[in-house]
Amino acid sequence: MTIGELLKEYRLSQNKKQKEFIGQIISPSYYSKVEKNIHRITASDLLALLHYNDISPRDFFTRLDQDDQFKYQQLRDFNDLMLDAYYNNDKKELEHIKSLIDQSSLAKKDKQEQKLLVDGWLESMKKPDEDPDNEVGRKIKEQIFNIPNLNEAKITLFCNFMRFFDLDTDKMIATQIINQYQKENDIDIQEKILAIIINILVF
Repeated sequence: MTIGELLKEYRLSQNKKQKEFIGQIISPSYYSKVEKNIHRITASDLLALLHYNDISPRDFFTRLDQDDQFKYQQLRDFNDLMLDAYYNNDKKELEHIKSLIDQSSLAKKDKQEQKLLVDGWLESMKKPDEDPDNEVGRKIKEQIFNIPNLNEAKITLFCNFMRFFDLDTDKMIATQIINQYQKENDIDIQEKILAIIINILVF
């Protein structure tokens, strides 16, 4: 079950039409596509909708986390929200996502890891003249190295936060990934490898 599907279920359980459910929070045309999983909803709009309709955020996320598949989807949803906020250069939205993570039904360790990712994105958005938070960089690198194998999770994390490593380390890890997956046909893996190569060229 996705966020959009669960919102629809809550709306129908309250016998509300979409316009009644969303008030002035989000446009009806956009929200319609959220329920159909065509568009993603921002963390701030999601929180506003839940409060507007007297839905407990904890209960909402507990429903999403009824089994491992829901947990996986929840983590993906959080990461999608983070990416959207990062590419929109929206620091305020990233702070809203932290609030959503706190109110979710994720285990304490998962919450800590997700909030560290938010801190990583916030750190990545800093301007060159802003003081870096070296502790965030250290924790991100530690989290990457704590994943034992070069699996998709490690590749994704490395791809997103390569800037926390020096260029030589980036090249070394990238070479290991390319050597391991050079014959891989999975499109997601190929896209991540391409992104890693582009990042190295940019750096």
